Amino acid sequence: MSYLQAIAIFQAIAIVALAPLLQGAMKRLRARLQGRPGPNVIQPYRDLIKLWGKEALLPEGASMLAVIAPGVVLGVALTFAAAIPLAAPAAASVIDIVALVFLLALGRFVLGLAALDTRSAFAGMAASREMTFSSLVEPALLLALLGGAALGYGTGFSALLRAPFGLAGLLAFAAFFLVLLAETARVPIDNQETHYELTMIHEGLVLEYAGWQLAGLQLAAYVRQLSWLLLAAFLLPGSAWWAHVLYVPALAAAITLVENASAKVRLFEVPQLLLIAFILAATSIGLRLLGVLA
Repeated sequence: MSYLQAIAIFQAIAIVALAPLLQGAMKRLRARLQGRPGPNVIQPYRDLIKLWGKEALLPEGASMLAVIAPGVVLGVALTFAAAIPLAAPAAASVIDIVALVFLLALGRFVLGLAALDTRSAFAGMAASREMTFSSLVEPALLLALLGGAALGYGTGFSALLRAPFGLAGLLAFAAFFLVLLAETARVPIDNQETHYELTMIHEGLVLEYAGWQLAGLQLAAYVRQLSWLLLAAFLLPGSAWWAHVLYVPALAAAITLVENASAKVRLFEVPQLLLIAFILAATSIGLRLLGVLA
């Protein structure tokens, strides 16, 4: 095992260990802002332990796809966590941003197919919404992350560190922040704390899962959330690994403040927010190509 592989494994383990804590802290902060005591910050750990000890049940007639989907989704999340070159900056030039986005799309695709395979009307409706919104999220995500490529630095993670912040970087980060709200199922785009069938997206995809399979999907969601925050930190000024780590609680608090200050938008208005993200990301690319405040 090489040094970079060992660092990647250690980093993934650390993210897995801390991801539920971040989820609990964000829930606690949101509750306090709303005047409620809120759950304990370690409640996500308790929920995962309880689910791991329960039997996994699936609807009658579900194929093997529904059985293996939680493992695939969790595997994609762990790969995402290990691929972020946080503890090993030397890997920044090796890991490709475009390939990582395709990897995340694979996890979304498999989960969407599994939701359809359960033959649940609500899960199928959520899968349709997830695929529709992902077609709007992914272009904005790619343009927000490829600002370094517009400057000729390539598509590796090192391009994110080499690209200057400036106005173009600010626009790219604003676009990524909207993408972050969608990818982490946050208000105003989605709401993790509801099972209302007319609005739920992420919760609808996993509605038919139970037991250890649901625990795997929940853990994957927590890991992706922390990994997305770490990825967002690469768009902010600072190249040291500790700077990226310090950005994470600030970004988590900002997301919670946005959730507390805004309401869930109507489902048909979500594409408008994602279109704004695409326009901001495309503008940042245009500014960098023109060399204007890049």
